[in-house]
Amino acid sequence: MTSPSPRARLRSDGRWGGAVTRRALPDGADEIGALGPATRARLARIWLSQAATELRVASSFAVIHRGLVALDADAGLVRLAARAVDDEHRHATLAEELAGRYAGRAVGPPPVLPDQRPGHPTASSPALRSALWVVGQCALNETFASAYLSAGYQGARHPLARAALRELLEDEIDHARIGWAYLGTTSPALRRELSDWLLPLTVCNLREWRRLELPEDDALAAHGVPPLAIAREALEETLREVLVPGFRRAGLDTRALERWIAAGAYDRS
Repeated sequence: MTSPSPRARLRSDGRWGGAVTRRALPDGADEIGALGPATRARLARIWLSQAATELRVASSFAVIHRGLVALDADAGLVRLAARAVDDEHRHATLAEELAGRYAGRAVGPPPVLPDQRPGHPTASSPALRSALWVVGQCALNETFASAYLSAGYQGARHPLARAALRELLEDEIDHARIGWAYLGTTSPALRRELSDWLLPLTVCNLREWRRLELPEDDALAAHGVPPLAIAREALEETLREVLVPGFRRAGLDTRALERWIAAGAYDRS
């Protein structure tokens, strides 16, 4: 699956390179004006819901940041996690702006969503619990998010939607890298513990993504909202071709996860 090139990358010295300010979005008035009222209202609801989700993810990254500090993780990763909190607030502002443009009026604030961060009460130690949050939020959730946004970006035809999705996607790719980079620094003992959690972490994370309410047809695809079948195909492809090989390269035992996939359990999750 291809994706636009991110505008900024973690440099070898652990510092962040590249601009982080918001780009100006295209006007989009003509493309929005050509839509019927029902379609405009639907897209406004989708983007306002996205704004609410981004705010919840900002709270999650605050926890990730504290967890990485507690884990004495690489200083570059700690800084990236702190930056991710700001990124997600910026994403929420962008999504709320898109909702207002489609609605033709100011909307918001977005609803406050309940915290969905798992407690992992059976984790053997606070360190393992923090590591599970990093892997679950970054390596899993942000990688799935990149797949979903990429599917929307590839189907989008209007400049406004493409610009918004590009900005979101560029950041989500980098947020996912926090988790993958962290896994590369873990001890063999911690990797063994994480391996035992890999299947339930993946199943729970994927279940949330499969709850997305998406259109069955491609009526909104030009505006960056992929049909349900396309989104699910992107998630499954990422599971098989990105997540499993990535976890295996990081030294985790993926055999239980691979058996789950081979048994067709993906479609029943």
